Amino acid sequence: MKSLTKLAAVILPLTLMTACANTNNMTEMAALKASVESAQSAADSALSAARNAQSTADTALRTANDAESSASSAQSTANSAQSSVDECCAKIDRMFEKAMSK
Repeated sequence: MKSLTKLAAVILPLTLMTACANTNNMTEMAALKASVESAQSAADSALSAARNAQSTADTALRTANDAESSASSAQSTANSAQSSVDECCAKIDRMFEKAMSK
């Protein structure tokens, strides 16, 4: 009986310490879980913001490409107009020279 009491005296504190440790572990686990969920939420928000930024950048690129195409078309039109003006000036110069030579 005496050895059983000694055994109980050793086992009971160990059992209580384990129960307290499990309670502390549960609290730590809950805090860790909350921290992980918070980090996941922040990561999800960052991913959403990155996707929005990518969408905005894609739109800006399309707009820039459209502007480049319009500028190229305008340059082509301006070159064609300049060519017509040059031809007209040359024709007027020839007509003026012809009129002056008479």
